[in-house]
Amino acid sequence: MKTGTEAEASSTDLAGLGLNAYESGVYLALLSRSGQGSTELAERAKVPRQRIYDVLRSLEAKGLCVARDTTPRTFFPTDPATALPALSAKRAMELERERERTAAVALALAAQLGPLFQSGKGENDPLQYVEALADPSRIAAQAIALASAAKHHVHSLIKRPLILSSEQNRRFLQVPLERGVRYRALYEREALDDPELREWMGTLSKKGQRIRIVHTLPVKMQVFDDEVALLSMQDPVGGPPSFTAVALRHRGAVALLNLAFERLWDEGTPYEDL
Repeated sequence: MKTGTEAEASSTDLAGLGLNAYESGVYLALLSRSGQGSTELAERAKVPRQRIYDVLRSLEAKGLCVARDTTPRTFFPTDPATALPALSAKRAMELERERERTAAVALALAAQLGPLFQSGKGENDPLQYVEALADPSRIAAQAIALASAAKHHVHSLIKRPLILSSEQNRRFLQVPLERGVRYRALYEREALDDPELREWMGTLSKKGQRIRIVHTLPVKMQVFDDEVALLSMQDPVGGPPSFTAVALRHRGAVALLNLAFERLWDEGTPYEDL
């Protein structure tokens, strides 16, 4: 018999597979004693009697229990070793469909709202060229979107600690290369001691990224064409690393940052010479 703490933990885990509180409670009650009637299950799982049949039907539909037409009708749990992986796979498919639906809605809304944004750009906003981002998910989304939109070249200053996840970094670094965009990247020398970054260099150089190594870099930076730059600055306060990213959409400022990149590039050592 599970303790209260164990049952609570199991219910929380089952919620991650898409079960609500009533479904989790009834399934746990089924597992603890096979062959129970609806009344007994409602009492043991503390589910209102008027809800128990709906809950059991839902569990049957999810493959978590089976019923026998006895008098009264009895219910038996499905082995979690087979039922839960199947439920997890189904849940993953549902989440992927939802992700695709949400992405499609976002693209459609972006197309609809784009003209409104363009019409408002004429307003006298002194900060219309600057966008500050503090949330890591927003920084990642902006970086990937800018990399995907680049047409001619990307210039990157890459240094630890990293902001994006491994998968986000893979997309950010590979998408421009796959589209034939000229991609140059500068890494700090200490990156050579980082197995993950060293692997990136080996893989990406084969895909066409030109890489040079410098002793140190002042800031994380990505410049996309001559249009926009993304500067990621680590907050100076102690504790876990946190960043504020600033997107600049000002051709003069971007030109200046491209000049700074070229100066650092001239001082770098080509990766293939190391």
